[in-house]
Amino acid sequence: MEAWVKNLPIQELDRVMWKDVPGDRLVILLDDGVKREVLWVWHKHKEEGHRGRDETVQQINQHYFWPQARPWVEQYIKGCAMCQQNKNLMHKPHTPLYKITVPENVPPFTQIVMDLITGLPKSQGFDSILMIVDYRCSRGAIFLPCQLTITGPQITQLYY
Repeated sequence: MEAWVKNLPIQELDRVMWKDVPGDRLVILLDDGVKREVLWVWHKHKEEGHRGRDETVQQINQHYFWPQARPWVEQYIKGCAMCQQNKNLMHKPHTPLYKITVPENVPPFTQIVMDLITGLPKSQGFDSILMIVDYRCSRGAIFLPCQLTITGPQITQLYY
């Protein structure tokens, strides 16, 4: 507790303590139940209500004092269903993954996935690898050496 608060005379009434501060009264809350009631009033019912973490902390700190008030308010608002439903999302939504369906009992390498591995050092005139994977069998793969300048028709010819 701050030094200037400790030096003021304390008065107590029904689970709430306060100190008369020049020009105002500083209410010190020690009981958890009272803290929850104060948060309920200031967060949900004062003026518009559901203002968010920072504004609620500011309002509470103007009228009340208790050690670690900010974490209390943060936890309270994390538990507020209305705030969680209506808060602004600050991250980009992820694109859902698309599962490729594979028919049953198809011969191997009927449905394939291809990718080029590029940026490799030259070896026997090749600087890339064409990777072909059987989609049904994750262990069925073919790796063919090629060049970075390979075209679509050349990939088809190389595959056949």
